[in-house]
This record gives sequence, C-alpha cells and structure tokens, in this order.
Amino acid sequence: MKYALVDLGSNTIRMSIYDARRPGGFQLLFSQKKMAGLVNYISCGVLSQEGINVACQVLQSFQWLLRQFGMTQPTVFATASLRNISNTEEAVEAIRERTGLHVDVISGEQEAELGYYGAQLSCDGRPGLMFDIGGGSTELTVVRDGQLEQAVSYPIGSLNLFNHFVSKLWPNKDEIAEMQAHILHTLKGAPAWGRTDLACGIGGTARAALKIANLYFRKPEGNRTLTVSELDELTEVLLARKAAARKLILNSCPDRVHTILPGILVMNTVASTLCRERVFISKYGVREGYLCRRLLTAGT
Repeated sequence: MKYALVDLGSNTIRMSIYDARRPGGFQLLFSQKKMAGLVNYISCGVLSQEGINVACQVLQSFQWLLRQFGMTQPTVFATASLRNISNTEEAVEAIRERTGLHVDVISGEQEAELGYYGAQLSCDGRPGLMFDIGGGSTELTVVRDGQLEQAVSYPIGSLNLFNHFVSKLWPNKDEIAEMQAHILHTLKGAPAWGRTDLACGIGGTARAALKIANLYFRKPEGNRTLTVSELDELTEVLLARKAAARKLILNSCPDRVHTILPGILVMNTVASTLCRERVFISKYGVREGYLCRRLLTAGT
C-alpha cells in the first residue's frame, strides 16, 4: 500500500510517498519539497491570508502530482508553522475549504516523540539525546536505556532566527552574538539532563550541516557521524563568512543559504552543551515517525 504524507513546516513543505508492504516496514518512493517559508507570513502571531494562500497553492500542486500517479489525497500534518500562531483554526479551516485536506496540527511534544520514533529506524547506536532543528522550533528528546524519557519543544528555529536577527543575507558579528545569546537564554530553561556521549540529529538543518561537513572534512559520501569538535570547527569556519564558507554552503545546500548559519548556531549550542563525543545524523525523522506510529499502526 502506498502512502502520501505532507509535512507542512515553517520553512519547507515536503511531500513524501512511501510504499509500505509489511507492518512497520516501508520504502521511500518519491519526495518533493517547496521552500514556502510560511514563517515569513506571520505578523503579531497571525498567519496572513497570503501565507495561507501559499500553503494552499503548494498543497494543490502536490494534489495535482498525486493524480498523475493515480493516487488519492495525501495525509497532511503541520508543526510550528500552524501551532505557533493565534489563528490556527482559521488557517486549518481555510486550507480544508480550498483543498479538501484536513491538516493534523501536532504539538511540540508530539513532534519530538515522532522524531524519536523515526530516528530510531536508522540511528547507529543508542543516543542519550535527539534534536530536531526546524524553521520555527527546536525539539529535544532525552533517551534513557533505549526508551523515550522526556520531550520538549523550544520556539527557536533556523528561519525565525534569521527573520528576527539578520538584516542581510548573512548575519554580521553583532547579529551572531545576539542569536547566540538568545539561543542560550531560550535553552537555559531545559531540564538538567546532563551530557551524553552520543546525540542524534534529525531534520533538514542537521542533514544540511552533515553535507557541508562531509565536503569540508572530505569524509565518505555515506558518512553520517560528526564529532563535537568537528561540529565546533565547522561552525567557526561558516561563521567567518569568508569565500570558503560561501562555497561550502552553495555546493551543499544552496536552498538554505540564508538559514544554515542560524541553524548551525542552534545545532552547535545543543551539541556542545549536551553531548561529549559524537553526533549521528539520521536520514529518518518526524515524517517516518508519523508514518509508522500514526498511519501504519492505524492500518494494522
């Protein structure tokens, strides 16, 4: 059976099509994303009509694509893009009227939990911490003895940091310092979890950072692990904003040229604060967790 799943995020909207032939098993057949930047359409906590229109247009383009494959409507879920606004119900209803699609708006804690279950499918080792840096929020999940212990969501993301602190394409030194202070202040309220030897990163920011790191450190293409010291060095190189940094970003993740520096600031802060040795970057995350825990489980 085939499932089409749409992740309506603050920065990107991605549709993934999976073939699930057995309970708990799946294969990714197709994936397409649109850099919608919905957080750019939020003012005073309200998603504008223009932002709702952008979401509808992207979803309608996905619906058209699915019809070419003879598939039915996708399942749609939203994260910080719709949960962190004051007009969530209005936006969900407008999308339903325009597209016929119901949007499942998941909480920050649910997002963290689903990310954990998705990452478990590919994680190398037993991490004590998982993190997911999105466009509008960051989720941290503590794992003890292979079991999810606590999941917390924080309102800091790569795109909302860019919008709030960066005046041009790349942040200057003062803006970098302001972002670092804001990130540390926001994460200061995190429970006293202690430090773990292995952390697991999921989501687009972590995968983009891995691509850049593999290029910079000349690691094998299939490598998915960075040491904390390597991540710290990479962050320093990118924040220097020199020609070498621009080349690394443009060759690895040109669609994130404006958000990767705020994102890697969050990633490096989390890793240096809560991890001693290594960070593994999972190829699976919230979408696969949603697929396995919400769709495949419901179908059995």
